[in-house]
Amino acid sequence: MHTYSHAVFTWAVARYVERKEPHAAAWGAVGSTVPDMPTLVKAGCLLWRHRDTMTKEEFYEALEYYEEPSGKLDLAVHSLVPVGSMLALYKLLGLERKDPRKAMLYFLLGWAGHNLLDLPTHSSDARPPFWPLSKWRWKSPISYWDRNCYALQCALVEHAIILALALAFLHQSYREAP
Repeated sequence: MHTYSHAVFTWAVARYVERKEPHAAAWGAVGSTVPDMPTLVKAGCLLWRHRDTMTKEEFYEALEYYEEPSGKLDLAVHSLVPVGSMLALYKLLGLERKDPRKAMLYFLLGWAGHNLLDLPTHSSDARPPFWPLSKWRWKSPISYWDRNCYALQCALVEHAIILALALAFLHQSYREAP
């Protein structure tokens, strides 16, 4: 799934669940982008350094997920183990008392939600969901980018949901206006 879709979906869910705390939705959306940051930063650096000298194929080859410098970091942020551990610590340490706006909680839930939503939308590029405890990967029959694995249908559904959410929030804002 595209990074912006993770952010929009997380924002919408958090806004619906935590209506009285608008910051929760924003922090959830920010947290949902964490897993893709190593790759996006690497892509930005590659584009900056090799502006006019790199072909599209060279760019994709250089962006390989499992290669350093972002390989292990990418695996770590796409794993449920680190974020699950942080959520457990949040609860065990009683951090909800120090997080009255639930910013940290929704940030971590957004991050975990991203990893869960990646499971059904990544095929050949699937990450191990329990890395470093296990290298097992579930390769979905659906891919958000691979045309051989229903990318077009996936994109249509993904963007139709975003459009529906935008229309629903627009309708809601007009209904609540004085």
